[in-house]
Amino acid sequence: MNKIELLLPVGNWSCVKAAVENGADAVYFGVKEFNARRRADNFELEEVSEIVSYCHKNGVRAYCTLNILIKNSEVNRFLEVVKQVYLAGVDAVIIQHISFIPILKRNFPGMEIHLSTQAAITNTYFCELLQEADKIVLPREFSKEEMENFIQKTKLPVEIFVQGAQCFSYSGKCLFSSFLGGRSGNRGLCAQPCRKKYNDSYLLSMKDLCLVDRLPEIIEIGVSSLKIEGRLRSARYVAAAAKAYRTAIDSYYAGQFRVNQELFTEMELSFNREFTTGYFSGEKEVVSSERPMGRGLFLGVMEENNLITLKQEVSVGDGVGIWFKDKVDGALLRKMEKDGKAVHSAGVGERVKLFIRAPPGTKIYKTSSVKLPSKIIFTKPKPLTTPPRSLGKLKLPVIGVEKSNEKELLVKVYSVKAGEEALSNGADKVFYNIFTQDYNNKFGAFIPRILNDEEVEKAVKLVNASGVKDVLIGDLGVYVKLKERKGLNLYLDYSNNVFNDYDVSFFENSVPIISPELSFQELRQFHNQNFAVLVHGRVVLMNTKYSCLPSQLKDEKSYVFPVRKESGYWQVLNSVELGLFEEVKRLREAGIGRIFLDLEKDIAATVKTYREVLSGKAVSVSKRGYTKGHWEKGVE
Repeated sequence: MNKIELLLPVGNWSCVKAAVENGADAVYFGVKEFNARRRADNFELEEVSEIVSYCHKNGVRAYCTLNILIKNSEVNRFLEVVKQVYLAGVDAVIIQHISFIPILKRNFPGMEIHLSTQAAITNTYFCELLQEADKIVLPREFSKEEMENFIQKTKLPVEIFVQGAQCFSYSGKCLFSSFLGGRSGNRGLCAQPCRKKYNDSYLLSMKDLCLVDRLPEIIEIGVSSLKIEGRLRSARYVAAAAKAYRTAIDSYYAGQFRVNQELFTEMELSFNREFTTGYFSGEKEVVSSERPMGRGLFLGVMEENNLITLKQEVSVGDGVGIWFKDKVDGALLRKMEKDGKAVHSAGVGERVKLFIRAPPGTKIYKTSSVKLPSKIIFTKPKPLTTPPRSLGKLKLPVIGVEKSNEKELLVKVYSVKAGEEALSNGADKVFYNIFTQDYNNKFGAFIPRILNDEEVEKAVKLVNASGVKDVLIGDLGVYVKLKERKGLNLYLDYSNNVFNDYDVSFFENSVPIISPELSFQELRQFHNQNFAVLVHGRVVLMNTKYSCLPSQLKDEKSYVFPVRKESGYWQVLNSVELGLFEEVKRLREAGIGRIFLDLEKDIAATVKTYREVLSGKAVSVSKRGYTKGHWEKGVE
């Protein structure tokens, strides 16, 4: 049995050294371009060979993250960056586009291709699309049982997150930051709207994941790699996480598994938002609604006369966080007394006086320590060697020019009545959720976005039994099962992040609804225009497994975001509807003829309006209260 890999995040040189010197088997880092943490320090391309050399001398593998969505205008530069890190000797690149796996495998021999959690692989039926990948990073939403099932059925090497921050939404299926402020999480610039207040509380702020106690189970189900999140975090955090997990892993293989409490406490002090085992163990309360920031170690609650009964040891010189009702303040502990006498330190259970300003009832946290970090002993791996690499001319798939001559008005609805209204007012194809009890085949079938194996099988059976011809697919596992089926017209929901010509060509026998993060000018750059464009409806900002949401979220600017349940997950919708109206004429002039409406209200009038626009008629509608989304500027 191969020993499980410990993979550490490194956002700068201090973090590289902290990871390598404290037990990492591998590190992952980004360069200035194309990575999902573009706000981290990251590295210059010229530094990559030095990083690889340092890591390999110490027996540590080096992976480069290039895991954002790539525009047509960026493909050549993206491939040039891959070429440069390949020649620098990186062991693997981590990417988001499934369509790029065969391209990179064909052109960069000897370098592994890892598929990012941003690809949102939700079931084993994706397997056919992933066969050339060397490792799959599973979503944090997978339970232990789902992980085990995926490993056993696909036989693919699997990496999972075990420590660090968690996204509220499925990674790769979040448009919240993108549509609120133009900073796309899919492009590495997330502004973290989930860490803001909604309904006067931090309803979307996830606790930090921590699975160190569950390592024996994780190893025994066959996981290949343990990934620590945190390329925006400090070298102290990287070192602390490396030590805690290195010692726990080594203790397991020595036959006496234990978590070193001192090292765990050091990791907890370095950064945490409270810890949870999350969806791995089926925990329900994975949100920390009190505050979205790192806490440190909980010392206790302030009593009268600045007395506190300690939950952790504390020393003069330690940093403390003071959690007032309306803010958090920090202080350095300069004096402490026990029973009226000055003391330098005190332990758990002792009642001491802290000389800081805080009223009774205030929570106090320890945020830094004068105590020197622990050191660990571990067996350093042997140095690694990478055979010399060279490249010829890249071999890329031929992208043919394909105009979309067909004019199609596609409509997704949420009731039978709405579907009938859409058909009677000019919709060419109407899609309704095939899992609903009142579904009938006068409508096309909508297949939800996030399905497990059992749900994929159920969806395929329902499609076969209904005799339906038109299918709008949210989950690519269903696409795999249906793509060779004769007589079906397959459409891919915009949640599948089709972003460039290679994506369009890769998902053969289907018409994708293109990502709504692309501008009109970027849509015009496609050679293959065999796609549809979302032109009207509330854009889905988040898709989440978290079941404890209210029916709507109100932010601090009083914008209201509706919440709805779809299949086994919940969606947060934009506060305003997308409405492109006459802009559809510009699409037609550019050779793009398919448009998609996602409608919950005003069905008849909205469908009729777009039917007229598609037919070339002039329309007069009020655009007040609508957004054009990324139509003009796209995302960075």
